[in-house]
Amino acid sequence: MKRSVRRDFSLFWIGQFVSTAGDHMFYTLLVFLVLMVERTHAGTKAGLVSFLETLPFLLLGPFAGALVDRYPRRAVMIFSDLARMAVLLGYWWLYAEKGLFWWTIGALAFLHTAFSTLFLPARDAFLPLLAEGWLFRANALLQSSTQMAMVVGAFVAGALVGRQNTPVQILRVLTVDAATFMVSALTLWMIRVRERPHPIQRSVWKESVEGFRYVKGDPFLRRLLALTALDNLWIMGPAIVGANLLVQRVYGLGASHLAYFQGMMGVGWLAGTLVLARWPLMRPWKLLVWGIFLDGATYLPFLWIRQYPLALLAILIHGFFIPWITVARTTMVQTVVPEDYRGRVFSFVHLTVLGFTSLSSFLTGVLGDNLPVPMVFFLPGVLGALSGVLGALWLPDPLTRTQKQSG
Repeated sequence: MKRSVRRDFSLFWIGQFVSTAGDHMFYTLLVFLVLMVERTHAGTKAGLVSFLETLPFLLLGPFAGALVDRYPRRAVMIFSDLARMAVLLGYWWLYAEKGLFWWTIGALAFLHTAFSTLFLPARDAFLPLLAEGWLFRANALLQSSTQMAMVVGAFVAGALVGRQNTPVQILRVLTVDAATFMVSALTLWMIRVRERPHPIQRSVWKESVEGFRYVKGDPFLRRLLALTALDNLWIMGPAIVGANLLVQRVYGLGASHLAYFQGMMGVGWLAGTLVLARWPLMRPWKLLVWGIFLDGATYLPFLWIRQYPLALLAILIHGFFIPWITVARTTMVQTVVPEDYRGRVFSFVHLTVLGFTSLSSFLTGVLGDNLPVPMVFFLPGVLGALSGVLGALWLPDPLTRTQKQSG
């Protein structure tokens, strides 16, 4: 590996580690902040805030992908980092001027994610420029930074909040998150890789429509997005809103214990990613369908677990199989999609993941106010495991198709 390539990828990895650690502070505590300030129908309101947080991917995702394919991806990521830093600092203004209510918290969460719709497809489209010839390993290494950041961010958030469990303590953690975006912007600015110009020939609307037609015309991408939608509809709400309800209502614990719970999921996620970076285990298609099946199956024990330490072990095991999905899916898309379409295709991937995460979070909040919390994990776990079975029967292997075409 050339020294310049190693330097650029290292800068990219470090910047994503720092900013993602900050973001996991935000994601870990945002819903719990709603549960702190609301007293009636708190589960439903927490679900609504989580829905608002991810809604921009449904509304803006395709247009964000078109912008990513028109402009230098590194510049897009720097703009997104600085904008999200400003939004996070806005929580202090909100606290001083308007007060903290579920709808004001949700409004800024919506803005925060609106700028993330630009960053995520730009990141995934930019990575092949840094890792030509070793893309699967680069994806695993980059996602290892995400998982390490998830662990660090969650545990740091828990330590910063401590036993105080007040809204002001959470706002101080969000200020730390804001600083991490500046670190990410600086590391991106220091990267030397040159991007190929992307001439602007059509309107953003037309390029968005073209991207939609490309996805619609590819049988693998159509089915991959449908399967991703199903999996995230069942699985993501329990991981976000359900975890908050589990820690607060079943175990009777506070925000710091929630942070440690999320951190243990990150430990499992990191372990799974490092295993894939060292030993790919199986081809990406098989890894994906097994990952979806086990992603759901590992929720089933929460129906019976009533002790917090056992819950930490169970969520660690669940986290181990998440990178089987994310690394495999990202690598397959990067391999089969031409560079000029990657930004738009990844915008549809993130739209599907986070759009259905928003729906899942809202539904989980409603279910959590009407069903025993352990059922909020058990029922989606069954449906998630069945989604993996569906994927094995229905999703084609795109790399086999590519090999046949090249042959």
